[in-house]
Amino acid sequence: MLIQSFRLEVETSTHSVQEFEYEAIAYLDVDLSPVLPYLNARLSRGVYLPKRPVLSWRFEGHNIGFWPDRIAVEHLHSRAEADEWVARLVALVNDTWQKRDQIEPDHSTHERLQPLQLYRLLPGTNCKACGEASCFNLALKLAAGQVGLELCTPLAQDATYAARWQQLASLIATRWPAL
Repeated sequence: MLIQSFRLEVETSTHSVQEFEYEAIAYLDVDLSPVLPYLNARLSRGVYLPKRPVLSWRFEGHNIGFWPDRIAVEHLHSRAEADEWVARLVALVNDTWQKRDQIEPDHSTHERLQPLQLYRLLPGTNCKACGEASCFNLALKLAAGQVGLELCTPLAQDATYAARWQQLASLIATRWPAL
């Protein structure tokens, strides 16, 4: 087990002025640098900067960061949710470290999704069925991980867009690794 203990701080987030949210930071007594390339290999759509080293990841609407000395998660609505998320992330790090012999480390820097790349795969009808003013606005929110692909009803329901749906679903997929 890599992380055996940590000091948790939960604070009011200064990142969101639209709603009251919390952010949690788990300060660690161990160096996470050696596990970051393994986490980078396991986490889809993470952005790893090996020279720093830092790994950022967006999952289920939460921004998550892994540094050598801490793990942070934001967009939390309660202290209980902060405790739950930090426990999940610590378990993820420990599981990854335990299975590192089975994982090919990934030292590459992955790029964030670009809205234009996603927009080109959307129907381009600007029908507003998703609640957005345009398909490009939807692409912006998809790239940021703020909404799901199912909001685009033409893409989801029209068989002529099935191949585009599959491409988009593959591009925006984020998965929690099986622990």
